Amino acid sequence: MLKRNGSAIDAAIATLLCVSLFNAHSVGIGGGGVFTIYNPSTGKVETINARETAPMSASQDMFGKDPENAPPGLFIGTPGLLRGYELAHKRHGRLQWKELFEPSIKLALDGFQIGRALALAINESSGKIQNNAALCEVFCGSYNKSILKEKDTIRFLQLAHTYKKIAEEGSDAFYDGSLTQDILDDIKAAGGIITHEDLKGYKPLLNEHALNFTVGKYIFHAPDAPFGGPVLALILNILKDYNISSSSVSTTEYKTLTYHRMIEAFRFADAQKSKLGDPDYEDLTEIIKRMTSVSFADNIRSKIKDDLKQISYYEQEDSDGVPDDHGTSHLSVLAEDGSAVAVTSSINNYFGSGVMSSSTGIIFNDQMNDFIDPELISGPGKNNRIKPGKRPLSSMCPTIILDKHSKQVKMVVGGAGGTNITTSVAQVILNYLFFDYDLKKAVGEPRVQITKNETNIEEGFNKNVIDGLKLKNHTIYHNTSLSVVQAIVRQGDKICAESDHRNYGYPAGY
Repeated sequence: MLKRNGSAIDAAIATLLCVSLFNAHSVGIGGGGVFTIYNPSTGKVETINARETAPMSASQDMFGKDPENAPPGLFIGTPGLLRGYELAHKRHGRLQWKELFEPSIKLALDGFQIGRALALAINESSGKIQNNAALCEVFCGSYNKSILKEKDTIRFLQLAHTYKKIAEEGSDAFYDGSLTQDILDDIKAAGGIITHEDLKGYKPLLNEHALNFTVGKYIFHAPDAPFGGPVLALILNILKDYNISSSSVSTTEYKTLTYHRMIEAFRFADAQKSKLGDPDYEDLTEIIKRMTSVSFADNIRSKIKDDLKQISYYEQEDSDGVPDDHGTSHLSVLAEDGSAVAVTSSINNYFGSGVMSSSTGIIFNDQMNDFIDPELISGPGKNNRIKPGKRPLSSMCPTIILDKHSKQVKMVVGGAGGTNITTSVAQVILNYLFFDYDLKKAVGEPRVQITKNETNIEEGFNKNVIDGLKLKNHTIYHNTSLSVVQAIVRQGDKICAESDHRNYGYPAGY
């Protein structure tokens, strides 16, 4: 798309439509997402919130006392991704809307070999797939109905026809047009409560002044609540006055101390995350102001002890108050004209709700899971309780970083993988901009993540540093299912890109 003189947004939309085939388990037009967009002609960064919303008939007790046995359709939030595509294209697109769909329509009809990521997801979700006729029609073999495997050919015939209609009629085909009744019928048949009014009334939210903060030589731009921007700001503001640099990881002793401080910053920030929610429904002004303020970060830093991990965290909210959001897909784009897009999108769990429209081929999200458990509405996470029309809390954090002096894009970065997204993005940023790793090492370096009061460490992490962290009272576990990060950086007159090996990706450019 860029070679056709398309914009960064054209390229992003066309690529995501394609990724929705290759990674159909994680992303698609039955879900939602968030865009961070840099316009070089104005020097401004904006965000588009296309997160799913709770249906207007949703309520805090809608899942009853046994949510595990609730019908799958009940977990579907009103999809927003297509409306997000439409708004982004209207504001920043150069190519015709239908051109963006053409490669994916052809690919869906012709078929392609299943890659490793999709194959692993199909295998992990085999029960969900084989118990659903619509899913099995696509993801099972045509003869013995066994699930498809890596390098098998897969086609998305119904979805190809759906793409054609949307290419010709615009997103109205989905929300208030030729596809709407089929979508509603399939959701209702699965026990869902989304109505025509929910679809017709969906609107993406434009923020022409993205959340921004400065650390050292860089200006960071990320989406505000209900996304991960405030958490990223708090993490980096806590760490910046440690004067982090390549020296911070130059010896085992320094690296151990630096990772100890990072982990503690992650925990303090995570304790604040549970206070967030949708600012259109909850009064979060003071909470966000505090989370993004340097003085609050300074206060937290003063509570971090270099010799010992904390037992409890500042104004800590129980982490059970934060829903464990799951799979996502992230895309970073930097165009020849200097424009940039970071976009993260999701249908939540693998294959979303497990509801696939037999008439349209759309897999629907299960984002209602991302609201707080109604049993906990009076405690932690109360700002993330279900309300009609509300967007649930998310860790998605597509970030664009500008050089403070040149105002050029320095880095376009974001991640996929649920609640670990924000801390994974933070680590890649620290690795590249502050520890002076090359981009391949910055993305590929083994990472740490936090769960409750434990520290998860990826295979290959420095054993001497692990031993040092244990001496500082960290409880260490090994976990390989952490987030993936995609990044593009500007190095002088060169552009470098790296796609995370953890999800078998690779970058593309010309």
